[in-house]
Amino acid sequence: MASESEAAEVEIEADGVRVLVRKYASSAIQAAPPAQVVMAESMPVTDVVQRDNQSPVASEPSPEPPVAKGSPVLSPTPGTFYAKPAPDADPFVKVGDRIQRGQTVCIVEAMKLMNEVEAEVDGTVLEILVSDGDAVEYDQPLLIVDPA
Repeated sequence: MASESEAAEVEIEADGVRVLVRKYASSAIQAAPPAQVVMAESMPVTDVVQRDNQSPVASEPSPEPPVAKGSPVLSPTPGTFYAKPAPDADPFVKVGDRIQRGQTVCIVEAMKLMNEVEAEVDGTVLEILVSDGDAVEYDQPLLIVDPA
């Protein structure tokens, strides 16, 4: 009945028993309408900001943060990053540690499942990009390893 109905929620109460049925939108991806681009003929190439009695200042895009050169270790799933096997334990790796292919470098918890993340190359840990307990996304870089 719920799937055939337009209603998002149905609640029935009888003889002291309450039943609530909620219908959630399907997980199918719906395509968004194409974006329309409108170009103004007199649009300047750079934005200019002028403040009280100050000379105009051209706004520039902020520079990208420097990224350590090396091989990233990516999150295999969205979840919570853990640098240690237990709250009172030492971290799996620290910056400067030498690691080997197949060595566990961290854990990503997803839906109460602990996914051990292993190094894909031998090398030295150059940078740890996330903090213990941070939420991470699929394919998010977690560590940078120098494969030298």
